[in-house]
Amino acid sequence: MTKIEAITEASSSPGPSGITVIIVGLGISGLAAAIECHRRGHAVIGFEKKPDTNQFGDLLGISGNGARVLERWNNRPILDMFGDDDVCRVSTMNICDEAGNLLHAIPYDPHDPVQGNVVRRSGLLDMLYREAFSLGLDLRFGVRVEEYWEADSGAGVVVRGERIRGDCVIASDGVHSKARRFITDQDITLVEGGVAYRSIFRKEDIAGPPDAQMLLSKSQGQDFWTTYIGNNTMVAIGTAGKGEYVVWTCVARGRVSVDSEAWMQPATVSPALEYIADWPARDRIAPILLGTPPQSCFNHTLLTAEPLKRWVSSSGRMILIGDAAHPLLPTLGQGANQGIEDAAVVAICLELCGKNNIPLALRATEKLRHPRASLIQKLAIEISNNFMESGGGGGAFKGQGISQEPWIFNHDCIRHAYEEFPKAAMSVTHGTPYTPTNIPILCHDTSGSR
Repeated sequence: MTKIEAITEASSSPGPSGITVIIVGLGISGLAAAIECHRRGHAVIGFEKKPDTNQFGDLLGISGNGARVLERWNNRPILDMFGDDDVCRVSTMNICDEAGNLLHAIPYDPHDPVQGNVVRRSGLLDMLYREAFSLGLDLRFGVRVEEYWEADSGAGVVVRGERIRGDCVIASDGVHSKARRFITDQDITLVEGGVAYRSIFRKEDIAGPPDAQMLLSKSQGQDFWTTYIGNNTMVAIGTAGKGEYVVWTCVARGRVSVDSEAWMQPATVSPALEYIADWPARDRIAPILLGTPPQSCFNHTLLTAEPLKRWVSSSGRMILIGDAAHPLLPTLGQGANQGIEDAAVVAICLELCGKNNIPLALRATEKLRHPRASLIQKLAIEISNNFMESGGGGGAFKGQGISQEPWIFNHDCIRHAYEEFPKAAMSVTHGTPYTPTNIPILCHDTSGSR
């Protein structure tokens, strides 16, 4: 086993690095960053404005690139990290048109790094929090960061009038990041990719017509998943937890956006029903939507943006990660996975640079991560446009789909960071170009970082 292999496969923490990392925002990216930093020997102080980790959301995918990070924590398969209720186990993903005609029946294999595992968002957050809690990390919930500050010798935040100091700040405070402007001095224009209506509830709580129960009868002890695609509208219906949870999502482009910075807020199912009012397949879909229990439907605007020019502050002691750095449309299922990659790489670069070279660590992280995340940002927009405009048919699915992008899902960001760090660091210290090796060779001109 080579030195790189030994380091990347290790699951125990090295000795203390002497580095104190402040993390703002304890969603998926922030919790992953807290755990990864601890594993690399750094002390962690985390702040989250919400009182706990509870966050509504239906399902998300953990593809091979994200799973490779999580599976190293305790050397166990990703599925063993979740309870039965947290996982969607299906044998086939069905894609239908608005008339209900089957366009594609895609065999589903959770061991395939491209397809990955489909889990409940709340289950992932619970797992991350349990891991962080077991490590004794200093995570403070119900705390709002009032200010950010940076000096040559450190950086930090102001909380309840108290100035809290660290060696660096990792801001993972989401798509509406308050840290973004301070850190990058850039104004970001969020682009609306549509509006989404979502719900997840226990099957036993379905408040609805007999038709809904009949449609769900197929999910006894197993899960199913069907996506219906019309022009600029998509509805997905399925189950999770071996049929225990009902999940549905309606995404519509060109509709009225949600005027709120909250990730989700309560909504009614009425707009979603209106979007499919003239679909021949409406009778297959409407009973499930109508059966949604009260207070169980939420909506939000899908937001993305052009890639930022940089993620690191001018003095090099503050960095953006996750949606704060690269808000992603859900088309590729990479929002959580790219945030997890960010978390692992920044923790490794801090480890390799040490306490006396924090700015080099964060700028090397930017070199390693910015081109890849930026390209995925753009690709998610392109595929969303093609897929929705085509109604999910033919070329847009087969030619532009995720199966054509193995460089995303087969990536091992931990191994890559250890192998590529010397080149990225040299690029920073000498001001020379860095050629990324974690994106297709024809896309090297997407690197906009310094």
